[in-house]
Amino acid sequence: MKDSTVTARINSHLKQEAENILKKIGLSSSTAISLFYSTVVLNKGLPFNLRLDSIPFMSENEQKDTGKILKRRKPTDKRISRIDTFEISL
Repeated sequence: MKDSTVTARINSHLKQEAENILKKIGLSSSTAISLFYSTVVLNKGLPFNLRLDSIPFMSENEQKDTGKILKRRKPTDKRISRIDTFEISL
């Protein structure tokens, strides 16, 4: 049941650009905002990481796990095949 209104002030250029993209994928602004709110509820937070820096951070455990994976790789293992879409062939 839709029984609440969300009001937000944003840059008009940003709004227009976003609405143009949403229209191309067949979504209204209301549907997109509802999807965003639903994702926040499902994730119990934002659906992306908020960062103060632009350098990706990996915890010590993630670094160890990644190191173990890289050590198991052989020179003959396949690498990233298409960097534009980040497809990985293994």
